[in-house]
Amino acid sequence: MEEVFRLDCAMVQETDWADESTGRRGPWDDMTPWYEKSFGLKYLELYAHRDEQGARDDIRSIVELVALSRDEPLLDLCCGAGRHLKVLRDMGFSRLVGLDLSKELLEVAAERLAADDASNLTGQVQLVRADMRFIPYANCFACILSLFTSFGYFEQDRENSAVLLAAHASLKPGGIFLIDYLSKDYIVAHLVACDEKTVGQRRIRNVRRLTDGARRVEKTITITTGDGVAQEFLESVRLYSAEEMVAMLEDAGFVAIRTYGSLKGEPFTPESERLVIVAQKGQVG
Repeated sequence: MEEVFRLDCAMVQETDWADESTGRRGPWDDMTPWYEKSFGLKYLELYAHRDEQGARDDIRSIVELVALSRDEPLLDLCCGAGRHLKVLRDMGFSRLVGLDLSKELLEVAAERLAADDASNLTGQVQLVRADMRFIPYANCFACILSLFTSFGYFEQDRENSAVLLAAHASLKPGGIFLIDYLSKDYIVAHLVACDEKTVGQRRIRNVRRLTDGARRVEKTITITTGDGVAQEFLESVRLYSAEEMVAMLEDAGFVAIRTYGSLKGEPFTPESERLVIVAQKGQVG
């Protein structure tokens, strides 16, 4: 049997957590939030255009933007179906961890990593099912990547801040946290309220709206099959400005925080479509 690499840090106990507004305890109970419903196999159909070439372009840009060591542990936070993990592995990164809450997407990630593995590299990737507020490692990673707007999912600001605290705790001193996030200014100014497209025999309709005083953006996705059967999915993301994100990261203990308008390192402006943030854990703490 192929030996999986070992991290030079221990997994830690999950912290007990309760949502004061709903009474939910922990990430899995009867009051299922949108992100547990939406990130399944249908999600992959919705974003089929996000292919491996796009992931390869992303990682090449990140490697140029941030000095990454291929021999140090790296975490893909909210790794989904493993597009970026596969590219990282194929580029020679040898100590990778992918964390996601979706069992279905992790199963697809495992299949993807095993399907094209002529060099027997699958053991260089560990897949972990966990909530991003409770990253089960301490002082472990040289880099954490949060790509494709995997932040701002939770209703309470303290829950979103908990993700930053968990990332800080799981990084080694001096470790880097890169967040690829949406730009609030751009979303508010250029929101497309509705669009439709046809993919195969399916009609996909996206309806977007700003809620909570433009503090959130919500998208309702309706997929209608050729025989008229419709399914709805929701996406809801907290809109933080660049200034708010920097302040939250500072509160979580990060230093040397830089903002960009893309993974290519372009300057961030009000017209930037993305907000990319690179933050560092201090050498002490």
